[in-house]
This record gives sequence, C-alpha cells and structure tokens, in this order.
Amino acid sequence: MFGKVLWVALALAWLAGCASVRETPSASQLPWHDETFGYDDALVTVSKQDLFQLDPALIKKLKDPALQQLSPAKRLEHLLELLYGAALKPFPYAVGHSTVAAETWQQKRGDCLSLTVLAFSMAREMNMVSQMQEVSVPVLFDRRGSVDFLSDHVNVLFRRSGPLKRVEGGLQADDMVLDFEPQIGSNRDGHALSDNAILSRYYNNIAAEHLVSGRQTLAYSYFKAAILADPGFSSSYGNMALLYQRAGLQADAEQLLRVAVVLSDEALVPLSSLHRLLLAQGRKEEAEHYARLLQSRREIDPSYWVGLGVKYLQDGKIRESVNALEKAQGLTNGFDEVHRYLALAYWRAGELVHANEQLDLLASLHRGGVDVASLRNKFSAPPHVPSIPQNTKE
Repeated sequence: MFGKVLWVALALAWLAGCASVRETPSASQLPWHDETFGYDDALVTVSKQDLFQLDPALIKKLKDPALQQLSPAKRLEHLLELLYGAALKPFPYAVGHSTVAAETWQQKRGDCLSLTVLAFSMAREMNMVSQMQEVSVPVLFDRRGSVDFLSDHVNVLFRRSGPLKRVEGGLQADDMVLDFEPQIGSNRDGHALSDNAILSRYYNNIAAEHLVSGRQTLAYSYFKAAILADPGFSSSYGNMALLYQRAGLQADAEQLLRVAVVLSDEALVPLSSLHRLLLAQGRKEEAEHYARLLQSRREIDPSYWVGLGVKYLQDGKIRESVNALEKAQGLTNGFDEVHRYLALAYWRAGELVHANEQLDLLASLHRGGVDVASLRNKFSAPPHVPSIPQNTKE
C-alpha cells in the first residue's frame, strides 16, 4: 500500500519517513554521482506549484463567496461532499502511483499522499486552518518485483472544524482528521509537514516507481530532488543508497545510510540496510552495534508491536498476537488501533471478557467512525473467521 511515502533498501524500499529535528547535511557534503546516472534537473517535471495546483473548475467552486462565509464546520462538510459526493462514499483508493492535486481530482482516485495533497489544497482555497501530517502506523510491506516497499502514512488535520461540543464558557469545535485509509490510519495529531516536506515525499515516491522499473536516471533525478526539497527527510537518503548499491557505489551508499540513521530515530529500514551492508563486508563488530540499536528501537516502537501483532493474528498465531499487542498497549495511550486489534486477538483467544474491556476502552476514546457496536455483535458469535474486519471511518 503506498500513497504514503516510500522507503527503499536492498530489496526493501520505504515510503515517507517521519524525521526528527536534526542537523541536516548541506548538499555540498553529499556524495552525488550526476555523471554516473546522467542527471539532468529538467527531468523532474513537477514543481511545488504544480503539485498543489487545483483544477480551475474546482477553484471556481471553492471561491464561491457564499461558501467562504460559512462556519469552519460547514466548510469542512462541503469539502467532504465535494470529495465523497452527497452520499459520502469512500474516495477510490489507488495503490502504487502518486499524482498532483489536479490529476487526482480529474481521475477521482489516488493514493493517500495524492489525496492528502488534494484535500489540503482545497482547504487552503477555502481559507480553512489545516495541516498535512505524517502519522505512525503499523509496519506494512508491499512487494513490487524485487523491491519491498515499507509505507509510512500521511493525512490532513483540520483545526477546530469538527462537530461542536459544550465546554466551560460555551461551545467549541473539535479538531478533525481526514484519513483516506481509515483501516490503518490514525485519528491523532502527527508530525506536521510543510509544502516542501510533502513535495519531497512526492518526489521520493515517483523516484521509487522509476527504481522498480529500472529507470535509473529518472530514479536518481527524483531522489536528488527529494533530498534538495527537504534535506531532513531521511527516507530519500536511504532510497538513494539502494540505487548506489546497485551501481556498485558501496562506500557512498554507506554514507547515505548513515545520514538516514542520524536523521530519524524511527527510520528502521536504513538501520537494517546498514546492518546488512556491514555484515556483507565482514565488518561484524560494527554490524553488531547496529543490530543492538535496531533491536532497542523496535522495543520502544508501538507501531512495530502493533504490526507484529496484526501479522500474528493473520497467521493464526493468537497467543503471540495477544503478547505483541499487549506490549503495544503498554507503550501507548489513546491509540484506537491498539484496542481494536487487541480486542480481536482476545476474542480469537476465547477471552471474551478481556475483548469487551478493550471495546469499552475503544468506545471511551470517542473517536469518530469506530464501529464498536459492530464488533460487539461479532464477538457474540464464536471466533471461527480468521480474517480481520476492516474499521470504517469517514
């Protein structure tokens, strides 16, 4: 699944990682190989303006003076109707290709990065307070050819645009998250992303597509554009490192992987890639250091444990799933997905009391769209179906 952002590494790629605030290297410090890959910046044909530019007919609708005078909640309601139609049917999700806002609107489908860009651009035309954000979700791999893609996730947060609630002194509107992949998405505040950060993730995704198709010149050009657009985005360095490894540029690939590791505590893919690279070169002591670091980061990453728990659940390893998800619960607070999957795991284990306790916790979070009643109904029957029911949001 990728409409997120792509990480790539050895036979592993990663889609948009969430970088911490770290000192970023200057472009002059990086090992570029323009001549090796036939680089030409003109090959990158999408500018930041192109990425966010809306279809003219859509802009005309959004600039309607009557619409501009509506409350934030009513404007958000109108935005949702434009995206989903009056019946609020899900916007068709397209896996494997990121598109600019105008193309996403015209095609009426897109991946989560494309749809996030479209929704944010629409909100901006409507003078709504919103932010694009990256959120932590369970690890998800998607194999394409000889490359595995690891997806991170982006969505849009609308400030004070949701339903009104009574608070001391009057009424207040809640924040609302618009997520195009509700089954794995998040209702929480995430890591805010600037226009340049999203542009970098778009370039990174396009580069990854070229990498899979063997178009090395285009892959290099777009990975370089991604790094230049947002030098703090660790995924692009790790993905460029894969391209370098395939070209036999092992020392420079190692340098880029080390940059990626320094830039983000959450970037497990470049850490794993660096570990393998050192092992392949017989540098066992150095490799062991990164193996310990990799394990320590996994130990405190709730998304790792949720992803592991979900995989065990899918494989029918119920007790292992319960253990992993209980580990995730001990590391988190207010995570819908932890309680949802743990409820399912307990139910499959025949622990109905614990399953309903998790549903009570899930209901107490008051997250929009979580179908607790449907799960309670399911739990009234014996756990004979091995599949994991999908949660619905918008």
